Amino acid sequence: MSQQTRIATVLPYYDRWLKRFPDWSSLARASQATVLRHWEGLGYYRRARFLHDLAKAVLRRPDRQLPSDPLELQKLPGIGDYTAGAIASIAFGMSAPAFDGNVARVLGRLLARHGRTPSLKELKEVAGSLVPQRNPGRHNQALMELGALVCLPKNPLCRQCPLRCVCPSQKKLPPPQKPRPQPTRMEERILVVRRGNSVWLTRQHPQNRWRGLLLLPTTQTIDPKSKARARISYPFTRYLIAASVHILSRPPAGFIGRWFGPPALRKATLPAPHRRALALVKKKPY
Repeated sequence: MSQQTRIATVLPYYDRWLKRFPDWSSLARASQATVLRHWEGLGYYRRARFLHDLAKAVLRRPDRQLPSDPLELQKLPGIGDYTAGAIASIAFGMSAPAFDGNVARVLGRLLARHGRTPSLKELKEVAGSLVPQRNPGRHNQALMELGALVCLPKNPLCRQCPLRCVCPSQKKLPPPQKPRPQPTRMEERILVVRRGNSVWLTRQHPQNRWRGLLLLPTTQTIDPKSKARARISYPFTRYLIAASVHILSRPPAGFIGRWFGPPALRKATLPAPHRRALALVKKKPY
């Protein structure tokens, strides 16, 4: 949940998730619709689908347990190198690095020479060599927290850093190895199709976004006479999307969907931008 999402945002979702899915079995048995419903609002729904697939994969193992070996962990759905290291060290006490962007930034600044940082491959090797046998999870979490809270990408809090006496980058920060690209701007039209208190929903999206969720119909073009009732903007992966919200009385051609009355609409799993679009054209949010 905390991948690409702030911990303060994650915590209420985490608590609700564990109440509904306290173990692998309860998560594996749930339908995908139920899983996505409990993820609604966090975005990046691929993470929820990976967790669902992971639960099923764990139950197929002979011991029905998550493995502790990082290489075995990486064979499971949704677990990459960083996640495997974090699970192995924090949950199982294995001496494995949890190498993320925060750790790379801390080590890169510590090891910078002549204004340049070592390559990511070199930094990852250093991270692995530093993990102690005792309390490896605490070590990894300390490095990650140092990067997240003190060694910030911009305006780092060097005076608060416990490594300030040995860091060569205090006076001049080395440039990041991979500057973050600017998001590509995109425009779209979100259509709220209403019939009385019912709203028409589909699972189709022209860019195949939000697989498995119910959606308001979305198009790139619309009748120029149609007046936008609201406007929203939201990020989606590498895009920054500006959307105008329009009200229609009939479903657009080329979409497959059905009508949802208020009770069903409240239980439907919609992405946060579409839920917001509904709220903007109604006196009360659905």
